[in-house]
Amino acid sequence: MKNPFDPNFGKVPQIYLGREKIVDNVVQSLEDGTGPYQTSMIYGMRGVGKTSLLADITSKLEKKDDWIIVYLAMTNDLLETLIQSVYREANSKIKQALNMIDGVKFSAFGFEIDFNIADSQTTYQLLLEEMLKVLKKHNQSLLIAIDEVKETPEIVNLASIYQIMVLKNYPINIMMTGLPKNVSELQNNDVLTFLLRSGRIPLGPLDPFDIKYRYQKAFERADKEISNSTLMKMTKLTKGYAYAFQDLGYYVWQHSDTQVTEEDVDNVLSLFKHDLFRNAYTKIVSELSPTDRQFLLTMAKSKENVVEISEIRQQMGKNTNYISQYRKRLIDSQVIVEAGYGKVAFSLPFMGEFILQMAELYGMD
Repeated sequence: MKNPFDPNFGKVPQIYLGREKIVDNVVQSLEDGTGPYQTSMIYGMRGVGKTSLLADITSKLEKKDDWIIVYLAMTNDLLETLIQSVYREANSKIKQALNMIDGVKFSAFGFEIDFNIADSQTTYQLLLEEMLKVLKKHNQSLLIAIDEVKETPEIVNLASIYQIMVLKNYPINIMMTGLPKNVSELQNNDVLTFLLRSGRIPLGPLDPFDIKYRYQKAFERADKEISNSTLMKMTKLTKGYAYAFQDLGYYVWQHSDTQVTEEDVDNVLSLFKHDLFRNAYTKIVSELSPTDRQFLLTMAKSKENVVEISEIRQQMGKNTNYISQYRKRLIDSQVIVEAGYGKVAFSLPFMGEFILQMAELYGMD
């Protein structure tokens, strides 16, 4: 039997847990044209499954005849690419109707505009509106999907035009994924305050009971015997981190026979840690500020898994307000969690060990 676990980023894995209800709710809301998800923001740290969730939602809508799905990358020509993509993804009947728009000639390679307006963005906005009129007439809905969004002039311009189209009641929807910090910056842009009212889909840790159950069923289906203690060990090692669930499952599957033992789990820990450190944590920590990293290093040096804020304050030599600011930043970034009054802990497996190794390799104090 093929290994059902897939730690590759950006794909919908075979074993995809904890998000089915979210997918069903969002898809149903979009189909009904009601609810908060016409404008949606999926956010969370790297490796929690944002791209997989987006892919799952869009794949379900792509199977429906009355939806056009357009994926946009964070480039400098978002609006032009959107127009080209809508035409490319439309069915033959819609293409014929789009070809009737005056002043524009579509082809498989792009489009040509016969009328001349000095501002190209205004031209594209007018053309997009004409295309949306066609979609509305033919009962078609458009979903724009953007992965790993950031606040750039191009995305601000696209979102501003999108808002106008929504106000004019065109069948247009947008769903974006991003890191908490990037989503917050975009939502708080002075001209995009409407995004504060968007449907927010925060992705946090997976449910440990769900993790344990899915591990058990996956190994049982392959006639691999696994004890409750081994299941508990694997579940605890993931700490609810979606990427860790897939990665640990993958290696244990590959390196076990008909019986999965705790020794099998121990034997793959070095591979598991290597993937976490290289594929996830290096990027996560690199995006933090020097003071954020100093806060984490102070936690990592503690002898306790749950660290008192007072200890961090004392070790860093800073006042309460200063420490509270960075505590909040790191909780918002999902790197640490509250662990009782005045206490914090790492949210990710082996993050403390990674921080200590990084400090030694790169000379962090």
